[in-house]
Amino acid sequence: MNLPLYLHRLLSDSQPHGLSPGQDFAQHGHRFSNGYLRSGPTALQVIFQTNPDPVMLSEHSTGRLLDVNPGFVRHFGWSELEAVGQTSLELGMMSRGTRQQILDTLESEGCLDEVEVELVSRSGERMQHLLYGGAFVLDGQHCLLITTRDITEQRSQAEALRESQERLKLALDSVELGTWEWHIPSGMIYGSARAARLQGLARGAFQGSTREFFVHVPATDMRSMYGIYHAVASGRRRNFQAQYRCRMPDGRFRYLESTARLYRDAHGKPHRMAGTIVDITERQQAETALRASEAKFARAFHGSPDAIVIVERDSGRFIEVNEAFTRLTGHRGEHAIGRTAEELGLWPDKAQRDRLLRLVEHEGRVVHRDSVFIDRNGSTLHLDVSVEPMSLNETACLLITARDISELKQAQARIQHLAWHDPLTDLPNRALLTDRLTQQIALHKRHDMRGAVLFIDLDHFKHINDSLGHPVGDVVLKMITARLEASVRHEDTVSRLGGDEFVVLLTGLSGRRSEVTRQVRKVAEKLRAVLAEPMRYEGQWLKVTPSMGIALLPDHGETPADLLKRADIALYRAKDAGRNAIQLFRTTMQHAASARLQMENDLRQALLRHEFRLHLQPQVDARDNRIIGAEALLRWDHPKLGPQSPGLFIQLLEESGLIVEVGDWILREACRIGAYLLNERSVDAGAFSLSINISPRQFRQSDFVEQVMRAIGASGVPQRMIKLEITEGIVIQNLEDTIGKMNRLKKAGISFAMDDFGTGYSSLTYLKRLPVDLLKIDQSFVRDAMAGDGDAEIIRAIVSMAASLGLEVIAEGVEQQAQLDILQQRDCHLYQGYLFSRPLPLEMFCELLDSSLARAAGPTHPA
Repeated sequence: MNLPLYLHRLLSDSQPHGLSPGQDFAQHGHRFSNGYLRSGPTALQVIFQTNPDPVMLSEHSTGRLLDVNPGFVRHFGWSELEAVGQTSLELGMMSRGTRQQILDTLESEGCLDEVEVELVSRSGERMQHLLYGGAFVLDGQHCLLITTRDITEQRSQAEALRESQERLKLALDSVELGTWEWHIPSGMIYGSARAARLQGLARGAFQGSTREFFVHVPATDMRSMYGIYHAVASGRRRNFQAQYRCRMPDGRFRYLESTARLYRDAHGKPHRMAGTIVDITERQQAETALRASEAKFARAFHGSPDAIVIVERDSGRFIEVNEAFTRLTGHRGEHAIGRTAEELGLWPDKAQRDRLLRLVEHEGRVVHRDSVFIDRNGSTLHLDVSVEPMSLNETACLLITARDISELKQAQARIQHLAWHDPLTDLPNRALLTDRLTQQIALHKRHDMRGAVLFIDLDHFKHINDSLGHPVGDVVLKMITARLEASVRHEDTVSRLGGDEFVVLLTGLSGRRSEVTRQVRKVAEKLRAVLAEPMRYEGQWLKVTPSMGIALLPDHGETPADLLKRADIALYRAKDAGRNAIQLFRTTMQHAASARLQMENDLRQALLRHEFRLHLQPQVDARDNRIIGAEALLRWDHPKLGPQSPGLFIQLLEESGLIVEVGDWILREACRIGAYLLNERSVDAGAFSLSINISPRQFRQSDFVEQVMRAIGASGVPQRMIKLEITEGIVIQNLEDTIGKMNRLKKAGISFAMDDFGTGYSSLTYLKRLPVDLLKIDQSFVRDAMAGDGDAEIIRAIVSMAASLGLEVIAEGVEQQAQLDILQQRDCHLYQGYLFSRPLPLEMFCELLDSSLARAAGPTHPA
């Protein structure tokens, strides 16, 4: 039988008296039931008498107590005479459910081994106990021998610890952490993107030396951190934990806390340290609360961290206060005792206090009531108050327990505020703007008033973030916010939707629509001028201009979503018109936006439905009128609208990002056509090139080189036959990346042409570095060459520069013989354009190519 050790000893010690489990105790049963365990000097009697835990012997069938030890009398309060002969149910010591639980456990387990139950003392106190024991045969009668151990305080302390740990976990989960890892032998450190931002470094994850990672940390703080590290490395400290400052780009200090653990190599030498960083600048009070909570955790087994006071029920005078009360309120015990909360100015709201006392009167006790108190310094405290009546020296008293929830209230208020406001600018966010729009729409309808929504976007704001960094961008956004708020009325709303998008809601406008429109345009123009003024930051001047779209309320929508959408449509038109402009929504804009959306949806299906085609425009040597190559140009046959102009859909492909997928198709289709011309039309791969336009988005893809090589490999076209046309815009985005990709393709035998040369950011510096084979003179120079000498001289300069760099030159957009004459006079003999042929489907191009090849078989023009 699995009994506690001391019960085994008790039973074994009883052997001289015949008390052994499973035996017949006929000779000694009467002595046992008449208090045998307390008579005689045997070891059994000594154990029974001196055992500090309660021990009970009872009949199994009736539950009547045969004997109890002094530990039972001390713990439960019934004397031996009162207990013997009674059952635990008659004493009120346990419920029927508890007794049934004990019997069920005995039946299933054969014994009681740490069975937890609730027992009640003579005074009515409920206690948690662990039961041990088992069944025995005594004089042919089944009995139970049970000992109990009080674990009430242990369970209470464990629950307090669990609640404390849950509060700590909740606090840690709500904190955004940055992580870092330091490889000690190399001195290199890796920081997550969050950690890098906290350190005031550039956007994205960090990898570099510790000096670079902590570059913004003052020397004094670094020395302190190194001291802590050496203490950890030497074993004097277990883990690394340090608070330090970090100077941000705007000059302000950010306070950070880093916690880390040291890992050693197989030889016990420091090898790696990994840790976290958290921003504690705006959470000093929360940090204090966390330290207080940690102190509470340490005291969980030794006393309450909450303020506890005892007051007379009738007079309200303090009888006793604990140290937590002094810490919380600032009132020392000798100053508070004998006075009331009203006299101390502690509980200023008498009505609130009276309501609480009435609740105590009706309900007996009150728990978790949010109440407002004032401490000795006059600061407001939000306390979670519990009140329970008690009697002290026959005086009716109240036991009041108070817990400071001021920081929780502040956190709740902050969370509520953040739910409706932008965290950077503290402006109303989209949710609050939508709520106010809904109210204003109803008010304007009821009172026949008008309003307006001004949707504002900052032109090229991304350039500030990319060139100066996001911290500077955040400063600019705050300056913009200040200017907007200073330029509108108090009843108007300035909100930030995110990024560099702001919305101004103008309310309470009266008059006819034309008058309201003039008022709104006047305000919009004022805001445009104010926002466009240069702003000075850290010795440099920054300037951003706004584009603005306007929707009238309620004329342009009866819901917040409609008003914002139409103001956004007007904003798009303002940006499309050259930016730094203002546009009022018109119905035609909605139609244009819908048509654009429809076209974008059609374009998404066009590739799947095989609606795209490639046409080829011949490239000609004017000296012998021979086709030397072709440019592959995209065409779209709309299933309902027919052939679409490239000018309508190419830009939309770029803006929507579809150009990446379509561009890959163009590559594969052009290579397939090149292979066809080589195999079926007998073109010379060394004398004929097929030019393929590459978009900036497509070129920026990380696997662009692999895409090109896959397309060429799948078609079998020779690499030397393919010429990729890139624009100057591709080059300036990332020169080093561009050169790297071009060199890889150049080594594979692929050539390059610089398209639209002269219209972008031409630079001899990067042109010398690029592996370009051919320059394409933009058609704008060709078109205007006949109008004067300026464009003709530009053509001459381009041809001369190309010759000096060993590059070929071809002119595009040649439509008249006179234009071709001017080009040839300036040594530009290669051209393409309508003068020779417009772009043609493959079949028609092949017919033209056959004619050219036939002519090439005859005499050629001397070079």
